Formats: sequence, structure tokens, C-alpha cells
Amino acid sequence: MASQKISQFTAITTLASGDYFPVIQASGTTNKRVEVGVLDARYSLSASGDAAQTTANAALASGNAALADAGVALASGNAALTDLSGKYDKTGGPISGPVVVQSQSIGEVDVTPLASGVIILDFSAGNNFEFTLVESSTLGAPVSPSGGQCGAVTIRQDGTGSRTLAYSGGWQFAGGTAPTLTTAASGVDILTYYVTSPTEIQAIATLNYTA
Repeated sequence: MASQKISQFTAITTLASGDYFPVIQASGTTNKRVEVGVLDARYSLSASGDAAQTTANAALASGNAALADAGVALASGNAALTDLSGKYDKTGGPISGPVVVQSQSIGEVDVTPLASGVIILDFSAGNNFEFTLVESSTLGAPVSPSGGQCGAVTIRQDGTGSRTLAYSGGWQFAGGTAPTLTTAASGVDILTYYVTSPTEIQAIATLNYTA
């Protein structure tokens, strides 16, 4: 359709692409005009922009909700970390309060199958030890004993027996007399000990355990 000037009284429903729509300024004049097709395009852009804005608002609301959830998760994590700070570290460390064991408490036994010469027990590795004498030997100063540490040492004779054991490096016995071990083949004796200081290990021998 050929372009034509549209009167400001022309019904808007009669406009077609190519016609001009008068733009009334604040002064009331209509010396500006917009082609109807262009106006339609502008309306389309406006609708598209409104849709984009609606989508952006929805995304913003979703993001805000996610931030709120993250804040709750962070608060929960911080609370968990606070609780964790009061827990015992399984790798070791002091416990300030009483310890209640409701089931078994097991101290593993460090076993040396055959022992001879100067026997050195590693007290930093555990509390309970076991070894079998294959010749007369000496129980020397242990590695890293700690005051307050206690445990037991099981001493076995081999199939021959008659092995003796001397003591050095802080091992002490009541009355200053070291025990004489069972010398029977496959005999079993036990030393229970308590460390009063790194250089003093008090021990009591209980002898001749049999099956």
C-alpha cells in the first residue's frame, strides 16, 4: 500500500504496514510520525525485552534462593566444624575428660617371633610386647618410654629352653632383685610394667604359665 498521511482521527484498526501513525508531542503538534511497520517492530522488541526481563527476574529469584540455601549449608558446616573441634583426633592427642569404654578396649601386641642379644622394645609403637628367646639375652632400655605408660611383656622360651634374661636401661624390680625366668622348653613368663619416668621402669614378673 502506498504511504499516506493518517489523520489523528483515523481509527487505529485501519492502519496497515506502510501507513504513518502520528506522534503527538506534548505541545499537541503531530509534526513527527512513525511508520506503522516500524512501530510494530518496536512493539515486538518491547515484548521480547519484557520476556527477557521476566526470565532474568526468575533467574535472579532462583539465584537468590540458591544463595539462601548456600548460606544455610555454610551455617550447618560451620556448626559441624565447631562440634568437630571438640572431638578426639584418632591420630592421637590428650583427652581432657574421663574416658568411658562400653565395649572392649584392645591394646595390640607387638610380637617379635625370635629374639636374642640385646632386646630393644619400641614403647612408642605400643604397650604390649611378646618375644621368644633363642639364646640368653638382655632386655635393654626401650625406645621412647613415657611416664604413665604401662603394659605387659610376654617372654617365651624356645623349644630348647634354658635361656636366661638380664636387664638394663632402667628396668627395676621390687627389692632390687631381677627375677629368674622359667627355663623349661616353651615356658612362658610375663613382665607387667609401669613407667614412672623415661629412665625408670618398674616391673613385676609372674612366672611359669602353663597351658
